[in-house]
Amino acid sequence: MIIDMHIHIWRPEYIPLPIRWAFAEQAAFKRLPFRNPADILPKVTRGVSDPDGIYTIRDMDRAGIDAAVCLSVDFGVLAGQEPEVSIDQIHEHYSQLQRKYSGRLYAFASVDPRRKNGMEIFERAVDELGLRGLKLYTPCGFYPYDEACKPFYRKCLDAGLPVVFHTAVSGYPFLGWFANPLYICQVQREYPQLTIILAHAGYRAWWEEAVVVARDHPHTYLELSQWGEYALNNPEDFIKKLAYMRESVGAHRILFATDYMAGPAITEEKSIWPRWVQFFKNLPTTASKYGFKFTEEEVNLMLGGNAQRILKI
Repeated sequence: MIIDMHIHIWRPEYIPLPIRWAFAEQAAFKRLPFRNPADILPKVTRGVSDPDGIYTIRDMDRAGIDAAVCLSVDFGVLAGQEPEVSIDQIHEHYSQLQRKYSGRLYAFASVDPRRKNGMEIFERAVDELGLRGLKLYTPCGFYPYDEACKPFYRKCLDAGLPVVFHTAVSGYPFLGWFANPLYICQVQREYPQLTIILAHAGYRAWWEEAVVVARDHPHTYLELSQWGEYALNNPEDFIKKLAYMRESVGAHRILFATDYMAGPAITEEKSIWPRWVQFFKNLPTTASKYGFKFTEEEVNLMLGGNAQRILKI
């Protein structure tokens, strides 16, 4: 199987208005002449809105992706304002998509652990709605080792569910330093049996830190979302880094992923999926050109075998 361990299915209403406004400002002042953010705001995330999953499944079919894991993010505490669609309702939507595309889409819950009713929301997501793991977005302003996180880890251990941590640098309006993977060491020490996925494998500022964090903990995985475009444009350097990851943690703990968001603005020829999949399929041949060796068995593990083991499918 080919499994993408990190995609998103959005509606604009899933993101609080202050966050969408920040995105509109970024677009408005990206280059001269400046534009009015208010004119851009209605368009924010519309191009990657795919609430029915139609664009997502169609692009998966074109690329030969058998299954994908949909991750949400709880921005409400950071924004100081709830999205128009509640976190609980987002989880319900993802549960519906799991049923609609059974065997094709899997979804993880996302709850800011500082929410007063956060554990209640998470327990319902996994116990009643059948979501398959937990995504924690620490750039919202908390550390992985914070006391508020610990009940979530215990629940994941009891239920046999993985925890995904964002480990790439995030800029404004987020608090990027909270995503440094080194902070996860304390979680590994306190919960040695917890399955941990380092989303983005520290892309790119902290990739070596991510490798160090994953290396000695047998249940921590490096997940390669966001690395796709870099790999396609810099194949030799990426393969060198991937070989280092493989030598450090083993091919059995590296996960194929994209961070893909399908929608009317990103689909068909704009999709990274076909090129990223083909890059991995060609890895044994391409790597040999640069003096590295990858086997078909290793490629199959990274493309889907490891994800199957984590998701128990």
